[in-house]
Amino acid sequence: MVDVVAFFLPQFHPIPENDRWWGPGFTEWTHVAAARPLFLGHAQPRLPADLGFYDLRVKETRVQQWDLARRHGVTAFCYWHYWFGAGTRLLHRPLDDLIADSEIPHRYCLGWANEDWTGAWHGRGEEVLQRQLYLGREDDTAHFLYLLPHLRDPRYLTVDDKPVIYLYRPSTVPDLAAFTSLWRDLAEQHGLPGLYLVGEAAGGWVHDPRSGVDAAVWNPPPPPADDWLADVFPVPPLRQQPRVFPYDDRYAQWLLDGIPADIRQHPCVVPGFDNTPRSGARGVVLHEPDPETFQRAVARARARELAEPAPRIVFVKSWNEWAEGNVLEPDTTFGHAFLRALADGLAAGVRGVPQKPSEGRP
Repeated sequence: MVDVVAFFLPQFHPIPENDRWWGPGFTEWTHVAAARPLFLGHAQPRLPADLGFYDLRVKETRVQQWDLARRHGVTAFCYWHYWFGAGTRLLHRPLDDLIADSEIPHRYCLGWANEDWTGAWHGRGEEVLQRQLYLGREDDTAHFLYLLPHLRDPRYLTVDDKPVIYLYRPSTVPDLAAFTSLWRDLAEQHGLPGLYLVGEAAGGWVHDPRSGVDAAVWNPPPPPADDWLADVFPVPPLRQQPRVFPYDDRYAQWLLDGIPADIRQHPCVVPGFDNTPRSGARGVVLHEPDPETFQRAVARARARELAEPAPRIVFVKSWNEWAEGNVLEPDTTFGHAFLRALADGLAAGVRGVPQKPSEGRP
C-alpha cells in the first residue's frame, strides 16, 4: 500500500490575531477573491467551486472535503499546526474540533509549521507578526503533551503503529537530535510504540545520522531565483515580476528526484504553485498548471515508492493552499480535473504506465 498524504491548510476561519493584523474577518479567502491576472494567460483568480468559500468551523464542509479526498485516492491529510512556544498556538480551531468530534472523518497527521509569521508575503516587509521560539526541554515537553491526544486518536496516520509527524523546518530546531530524542522518549513513556518523523529536506540535517528524523521530503516552492535553474526552467519574457516558470514534466521530475541525502526520501507532487494572490508581482508562478502533467508525476511518484521498502508515502502539496495555487479541491477553472488526475495517476502508478485523465469521473 502507498499512503497519499495531502498537506492541509487550516487558515479558512477568522481568528483575533488575523483580524488585528489584516482586518476583521480575514482568512485566506481574502487574498483569493482579490487576485487578478498579472500577465497574459495568468490563471487568476482561481475560485472555489463545489465547496464554495467555506469556513472550517462548519462540520459539514469537512465531511465533504474528506469524501472528495477519499474518493480520489487521498489516504490522509497533513494538518499544519502552529506552536510558537510557551503554549502560543494559532489556527488551532480545526484541530480542536477534530479531537472534540470523532464523527469528522478525516484520517490525518500533523505537520509542525515551525517558522516566524512575517508580513513579507503581504506587503509589510520583514515585520515579525508572531515569532517562532525554541524554549528548550520543558517547552518541547509541553508541545508533545499538547499533541498527544491526536497521536492516540484512531484516525491518526501511523507507520507500524508509530504516529507520523512532519517537521517543516528541522534545520532551525537548535538541537534537533536532542529534540527528536526527547519526543521519542515521551512517546514511549506514554505508551506509544515510537514516532515516524518526516522532515522537509532543506539543510544539513539530511546528512546527519544523529538527527533522529526518519525520512525527508523535497517540498520546496518553485525555484526562488532564476539563475541556478535558468537552463532547466527558461523564464518567459515578461515585462516584470512575478518570476514565472513553466509547469511541465521537467519541474515535476526535479521535484521527484529530491536532493542528495543520507536518509530515506518520500516523493512530493504538486498540482501547481502561484502565490501572487498573497504576494502580487513579488510572487512566483508555475505557469499553465496541467492535470495531465500532474497525473504523470503522480504515476511516477507511486511507482517509485512501490520500488522502495515500506513505509511507502507520496506527499501532495497541497489539498487547499488556495493563495499559493496548490489546490486539489475543485475550482471554477479546472473543475475536478486535478482530482481525477490524482486518481488516474495512482491507478497508472500500479502498472507503471501513465494514461490520459479519465472523463466524467465525479
